[in-house]
Amino acid sequence: MARNLTERIEANQPLALQAGEEQQSQPPSLQQQIRNMESQFKLAMPRGGEAAQLVRDALTCLRQTPKLAECDPATILGGLMSCAQLGLRPGVLGHAWLLPFWNKDHEWFDNEGRKRKGAHVAQLVIGYQGLVDLAHRSGKIASLIARTVYENDTFDVDYGLADSLVHKPVLKGTRGKPVAYYAIVKFQGGGHAFLVMTHDEMVEYCEKNTKSKGKFGPWRDNFESMAHKTCVRQLSKWMPKSTEFARAIEHDEAVRVDITPEAIDRPIHVEVDEDDPNVIDAETAEPDAGDDQVTDAPVDYYDGVPFPEGE
Repeated sequence: MARNLTERIEANQPLALQAGEEQQSQPPSLQQQIRNMESQFKLAMPRGGEAAQLVRDALTCLRQTPKLAECDPATILGGLMSCAQLGLRPGVLGHAWLLPFWNKDHEWFDNEGRKRKGAHVAQLVIGYQGLVDLAHRSGKIASLIARTVYENDTFDVDYGLADSLVHKPVLKGTRGKPVAYYAIVKFQGGGHAFLVMTHDEMVEYCEKNTKSKGKFGPWRDNFESMAHKTCVRQLSKWMPKSTEFARAIEHDEAVRVDITPEAIDRPIHVEVDEDDPNVIDAETAEPDAGDDQVTDAPVDYYDGVPFPEGE
């Protein structure tokens, strides 16, 4: 019997070795690829950043948004590298989100090295809180905040020599419907600037700068949050900017596949298919931002995707 057992073990050894070789030949999972990037994240992060925390945040994003696992891994790693270089945390603190899209023109290579076209990609969306955090890093900002004005609030704006803004929210009774949004920045050493957009102007901005016209995605689900972010972005034209803040504006709603540090200055923006009504929002890229075209995945593809929540 001992001899038979030995023979069976020896007979099974080639099968075990073959299984081990096959396992080793399989590409690492997306989770493992993210873990393997920890040392590179650490080198890319601003001083004080924790690469291990970024990895944990990324893995949490994958659990909360399972559809990210269907994306080209290069776009996931690229988006995370942008977060590392900007010092933002994906999926927490309102800093940034990785959202899945279907891009019919995205080119990639399969495990056998064959070139393919069309894939899900991960788009980095910078949040309102992320922009505020980055603005403070310039060292020239004392405060930066965005608010909503309701129809029963007391609100007055003077863009003349006084350049003043008065907002007194009603404390009793209902505040009514939103009528305007504004962002105001105070500078170190004195001085301030602000920008106001009416609700109608914000709706017009949404319809002009998003192909979905606000029918899908964060503009539909969290209009106020997107309005606050838009005010900060528009106000940033008159704000002193840190390098990180300027880069964040460029990388907002971009797709990155290159994880080299220099790629932070070469964001690739995507534009959704204008003829497809079932799209997730992506603000229209600037004229020189590239010509990647995106068509949407099946109608139920975005079910369960956690879009940015209101601030």
